[in-house]
Amino acid sequence: MSSIPNFTSTGELPKGIHLCSADEFINFFSFSEYRNGFKKTISDIFDYALSRNARYLFVGGSFVTNKSDPGDIDCIIVFNRDKDVPSRTEELIVEQTKLDIMYISLEHEDEVVSYVELFLNNRFGRKVGMIQIDLYSEGKEWTTKQEVNDNTFEIIKRAYTDRRIHEVNDHQGVLVTIHGLLSQGKWNAEIAPIASSQGWIFAPYIYEYNTPDLLINPKKRQKILDDFREWIYDLHMRYPKYRISIIAHSYGSHIIASYLEGFEEFTPVFFNCIILTGSIINTNFNWNLHRATKVARVLNEIAPNDQWVSFMPNEWRGIYKKNEIFGKSGVDGFSNNSDILIQSTNNIFTHTNMIKRDVIEAKWMPFLRANRYAYQSEMALYIYNNAKNSGVLDKLHGCN
Repeated sequence: MSSIPNFTSTGELPKGIHLCSADEFINFFSFSEYRNGFKKTISDIFDYALSRNARYLFVGGSFVTNKSDPGDIDCIIVFNRDKDVPSRTEELIVEQTKLDIMYISLEHEDEVVSYVELFLNNRFGRKVGMIQIDLYSEGKEWTTKQEVNDNTFEIIKRAYTDRRIHEVNDHQGVLVTIHGLLSQGKWNAEIAPIASSQGWIFAPYIYEYNTPDLLINPKKRQKILDDFREWIYDLHMRYPKYRISIIAHSYGSHIIASYLEGFEEFTPVFFNCIILTGSIINTNFNWNLHRATKVARVLNEIAPNDQWVSFMPNEWRGIYKKNEIFGKSGVDGFSNNSDILIQSTNNIFTHTNMIKRDVIEAKWMPFLRANRYAYQSEMALYIYNNAKNSGVLDKLHGCN
C-alpha cells in the first residue's frame, strides 16, 4: 500500500509534506503515458541526490497533482553544507515540461523553510501537499523549529517566480516606454519594430495630461502616477513570468522615479532595467536605495546640450518646493555612484534627437540583452548581504 495519500477533490495532494520512497513516487505518479516518459529522468535525479549525499529531496509543482500532462516538476535538493551545493540551478525541458532543480544547504535553514513553504502553497495561495523522498529509507520527515521569515520568504518567492524558463518561443521580457511632456511618444515607431523583432513584448505607456503645467501641479502629477501604478501592475499580471524593463524620456523619468520613491521597501512591480534619456530626476537621487528590491540595472544617458533639462532647478524653492524628485540628471548626471548605475555622456544628443535607430539598435538593445538576468544576480547578492550583515555567515564560519 502506498504511503502517498489520494488526491483531493481539487486534484492536489492533501496539504502537508508526504514522505515516500523513490520507487513509490515513480509508481504512484506514472499513471499516464505522458508521465511514463519522465521515469528515467526522475530516477536519475534521485540517484544524483544520493550520489552527492543530499540530506533531503522535495518534489512539488503540477507533477504531484492528478494532471495527466503536468506542466512542471519542481525539485528542491537540500545538502548539509554550502560547499556541497552545485554552483547553479538546473533547468531542463522534458517533453515540453519544465524541470527545475533548486539546490540549497541546511546552513541556510531559513531559506530551506521558505522554499518548503513556497511549495506548500499553489499559485493562488491555497495550501497543497508536496512530496519528500525518503532517500535513505530512514522514515524521517523534514521538521524544523524555525518559523518562516517574511522577508526571506518574499525574496525566495520573487526569485523563484522569476526563475529562467527555456522555451522555444520565449520572449526577452516586457519593454515599456514612457514619453515626456507635449508628446505622445512618436519615437515609439522607431523602437517598436526593433524591440518586437528581437523578441520583446512592447508596451508603450501613454498618458493624457502631458502639458508643462505638470511641473507645478501636484494634483495632476499624482493622477498620472496613480494611473501608471495601476497600468504597470496590470501589465505585470498579464505577463507574470517576464521581467519588465523601462525606457523613460523626460517627464517619463519623473514618473518612474516617483513610483520607486513611493514604496518604502519592495515595489509591487520590479524593473529589470531602466534606461533614462532626457532625465529630469534630481542629481542626488540615490539608486542604491532601490537596488535589488526595486530595480537591477540603470543606464542614464547624459546630454550636456539638452536645452530643456538645463532649465530644470536642482534647488527646491517656490513652486517646486513640494517635489524634490525634479532635477537635471539628464545634463549633469547622478552624483551618487552605484554598482547598478551606468552613465554615458554624448555631446551629440539634445532633448529631442536621442531616440534614434542607431542608439536603439547599437546601444540600448544590447544593454537590455546583456542584463536580461540582472534581477537574479542582484537578488542573490541581496540575500548574501542580508545573511552577512545579520551575522549568520560569521556564526557559520565560527562552526568550521
